Amino acid sequence: MVVDFQHHYVPVDLAKKRGLYSDKTTYLQEGGRRATTMHARLYDLELQLKDMSEAGIDVSVLSCLLGWNASLDECRLINDDLAKVQAKYPGKFVGLAQAPVLEGKEALEEIDRAIRSLSLKGVTITSQIKGVSLDSPKLYGLYEKVCELDVPIFVHPALVPIGYELLQDYDLPRVLGREVDLTVATTRLIAGGILDRFPQLKLVIAHFGGGIAAVKDRLLAKGYRFGTLKRSFADYFEMLYFDLAGFEGGLPALHCALQGIRPERLVFASDYPQDFTGVNTDTGKGMQELRNYIDTIRKLPLREETKDGILGGTAMALLKV
Repeated sequence: MVVDFQHHYVPVDLAKKRGLYSDKTTYLQEGGRRATTMHARLYDLELQLKDMSEAGIDVSVLSCLLGWNASLDECRLINDDLAKVQAKYPGKFVGLAQAPVLEGKEALEEIDRAIRSLSLKGVTITSQIKGVSLDSPKLYGLYEKVCELDVPIFVHPALVPIGYELLQDYDLPRVLGREVDLTVATTRLIAGGILDRFPQLKLVIAHFGGGIAAVKDRLLAKGYRFGTLKRSFADYFEMLYFDLAGFEGGLPALHCALQGIRPERLVFASDYPQDFTGVNTDTGKGMQELRNYIDTIRKLPLREETKDGILGGTAMALLKV
């Protein structure tokens, strides 16, 4: 069983409402900068199923690129649509709920509705939310609700991270800023005591945590400087999960992650259809290369049950499907 934890989909009605729907490539803008690439594959579930079959992916976990900065009404539309997708394609697609989580009671009620009534299987947010970091008390209500519902939170990179003055041109917010922000978000979750306050919280951080394994030794050695840790940095780090997307199957990124992250805390992901299709990268490796990525994981010098966990078992357990 292969589960893709980061697979993107956009309801056609929402794209049309935003004036973004087209059979050609368009761009969602934030603050005058490109936030994400919009294209026909995002809307076409039949084409997505065909690509999944070619790549060897059994189940895809859907998040909506337009949902992370959407209004409450738009999030309701997304969540309703994802529930319909789950019902129409049972066992193939799993939806993650979205809501404007800084907006208080109504947003949390929508999360509750999406999980309890619509049977979505988790929640997704970004590595910062309108400039608010993930350790902010403004998010305590969300974390409490998600622990109550016993579902995971998938943390996708902010589409255009802010707060990094030297990462604002050359399309650096998307190219590099997202990975920096994921590393910062992961570290702040630990330094800010979120895992002490909400020990049952299940967080899946995208893109290997922005490649955090490369600097993990520094964090282990110097985390005491935060002045907040009740246990070692390593203890908290072991409470997090990370997905394998963001580097288009790059083997150096995978091998680096395996040096710093226990394989039991990794879940397979592709960032489809933004990666591997050529729409958002220069390479356009295609579904055969995505299949090769899966095969590479199967050939890792790990126990078979560990590799099965990476490819699907861990995700299935988190999502309870």
